[in-house]
Amino acid sequence: MKLSASERRAYQRYLDDLSYQASMVESSYGIGRKEGREEGREEGREEGREETTIAMARALKQKGVPLETISFASGLSMESIERL
Repeated sequence: MKLSASERRAYQRYLDDLSYQASMVESSYGIGRKEGREEGREEGREEGREETTIAMARALKQKGVPLETISFASGLSMESIERL
């Protein structure tokens, strides 16, 4: 390289800065993806719980269990149980 000592130091600082910026972007992207995946998993779990609750309420209703009891056990409103 035909750079003077001061030019080499400036170029090295430039390369160090680029490396730092790249690592910041990479770490930010990685954290965001991880949080997004966890949020998606939690949404999936919640949907699964809701589906299970509805299936349980539907089965209890078919067995003739009083709607008040189903509502108490499932946490569903009387109106939503009547629509099942």
